[in-house]
Amino acid sequence: MARKTVFMKDQLLEKTIDFIKEKGIKRMRARELCKYIGCSTQPIFKNFGSMKNLKNEAKNYIKNYYKNFMEEIVDKNAYLYSTNYSYALFALQEPNLFETLFIDDLGKSKTIDDVLKTDDDLDIIESIPNQYKISKKQSERLYRDVKFYAHGLSCQIVFNNLSLKKEDVGLLIKNIIKNLIKQI
Repeated sequence: MARKTVFMKDQLLEKTIDFIKEKGIKRMRARELCKYIGCSTQPIFKNFGSMKNLKNEAKNYIKNYYKNFMEEIVDKNAYLYSTNYSYALFALQEPNLFETLFIDDLGKSKTIDDVLKTDDDLDIIESIPNQYKISKKQSERLYRDVKFYAHGLSCQIVFNNLSLKKEDVGLLIKNIIKNLIKQI
């Protein structure tokens, strides 16, 4: 009788993240994932209950991964630049994880305020007047425009419409900030 391999929940989650990194979350179906992992569907459903639950846990894992990625790069002395640079750099270095976090659920309509008024956004906006010597209202507009530019740039990277190096990403973010400040 063949020996049965037991997959622990954390092993399944790690393999799921590897699958997403390699193939993307949109290609993740139970059978394809199980083939990739080398197991039947039984361990997935036993440990997670459903593919939806597994995807949610994977997204939470990726959110924490992204948070750690950001913490290593973000400099509060250059908050506007470094947050947008690290956002686009994440798209460059981890395109499928970026897509999972920032593109996969875009079908939900949001207002600009919904997108820009998280606690992290407000902290960044608060730092801008001192750094760039502009008003609070100008800071909000600058932040909005740079954030949407960085997202567009990141989408171009993820969908292979632009081939950039890390240095190019930094230069593009610096240039948009500089050009937008000139217009204020």
